[in-house]
Amino acid sequence: MRTPGPTGHLFPRFHPRPATGFLNDPNGPLFVNGRWHLWYQYRPATAQNSPVSWGHLSSPDLVRWDHHRPAMGPQPGGPDRDGCWSGNTVLLDGEVTAFYSGHRLDNPYQSVLSATSHDGGSSFGPGRQVLADPEPAEKVLTFRDPFVWSEPDGYRMVVGSGDTDSRAAARFYRSTNGRTWTYLGHLTEMVQTQAPDWDTGGMWECPQLLSFGDRDVLLVGTWTAARGVMEVLTLSGVRVEDRMQDPVVARFDGGPNFYAASALRDSPLGPLVWGWSTEGRTAAWAVEEDWSGLITIPRLVALTADGRLASRPVPALVDLRGDELPARSSEVAGQRPGSLEVAGLPAQVEVEVVLAAARPAPSTTLRLVCSPTEHLDVEVDWVDGTVAVDRSAASDDDRAHGGRYTFTDDLDGGTTLRWLVDGSISELFTASGRTSTVRFYPLAAPPWTLHVSGLGGDDVVRVWPLDGGRGAAADVTAGTG
Repeated sequence: MRTPGPTGHLFPRFHPRPATGFLNDPNGPLFVNGRWHLWYQYRPATAQNSPVSWGHLSSPDLVRWDHHRPAMGPQPGGPDRDGCWSGNTVLLDGEVTAFYSGHRLDNPYQSVLSATSHDGGSSFGPGRQVLADPEPAEKVLTFRDPFVWSEPDGYRMVVGSGDTDSRAAARFYRSTNGRTWTYLGHLTEMVQTQAPDWDTGGMWECPQLLSFGDRDVLLVGTWTAARGVMEVLTLSGVRVEDRMQDPVVARFDGGPNFYAASALRDSPLGPLVWGWSTEGRTAAWAVEEDWSGLITIPRLVALTADGRLASRPVPALVDLRGDELPARSSEVAGQRPGSLEVAGLPAQVEVEVVLAAARPAPSTTLRLVCSPTEHLDVEVDWVDGTVAVDRSAASDDDRAHGGRYTFTDDLDGGTTLRWLVDGSISELFTASGRTSTVRFYPLAAPPWTLHVSGLGGDDVVRVWPLDGGRGAAADVTAGTG
């Protein structure tokens, strides 16, 4: 287990990750024999000077996670000899089968490989290439990250790509048996396009496809050579003759630290999505602390009438709640009337605020105060119809990233906010299913205090400490099980 240092309170307790090392993309969630499985990209060295393997987690309830030995690693001399990169898993002939990107330093593409597990996903055999790499005439620059799913007549696969014309695409394939594949062209594509709150990039990574009746939703991570990873977008539309028609584009998460979505199309709860929560601090600080990257909490998703994906936390997360903390009226200097305070907060906490439609003030602010000079704000602007998460003053360390991140929301009938904080990660959910994932790094350890201002007489504020999965923090070790 990681020995807590000066900022040990920043390490998560209920967001699963190994005690040390570099974690990025979650891969291939699956529900098998009554248990949830999730794999993820992992390097034991935070400096990223070691090849990527597939770490492995499992859970009975999506809340308490067991850490297992890595399930897959590079094969010396094999098609993944420099890293087992992103992909997903399916059940193929009753066996857990991974489709993933085989990284080789001498290949400009990440070849699509398949590997089979005969022990329920604890370990995978050697990978074999199942798709041909793009031909030079196609002018493809980047090619990686397969996502496979079953349909009544067999299987489908999308792979992310980008070409010399800055055209991002999801390459589309069909198979009757999951082993031999036919290329169908592009499911959809876009020349790099920018809007006020999103950028389609020059390449799509980690494509994931969900289906809701006759409509498909493609989640993609947008990427450019100049900026690297950017954001996750959703493209929703009807598939006709292997093409998505007139896709509606939307941003999946309104914060700066959600990337590499990983989807489970079918489960007892419905479709689920996880993401890689990137760091919001300098790489040097993460190396110094010897850990980087988190997996977000699992999100239940649904398609809205306007073609975007709405998210909410899985219901089982309420099991983390301890005894509700008492609130008292606050007369803190600078706060407006209609304020309250909840003191004695740990670094793991959930806040639920039910805000009525009738407003006594133009905005409502939730401020998590960590020290006299460090605070993280959530502000609901009732005039503009926006919600913002502001970390500009969240850390006294200049190695932490700042910024204010705003998204529009439907506030006409009031709203409910669920705000989950776990050390250095904040995940905010609104009643309409919008989300914002933000990393923040206060130097001051708890206890912290919540100030809420701009409240009306019918508003309700509830706060619970979260217990980290009833001992889950003690299980945050690498290489067990």
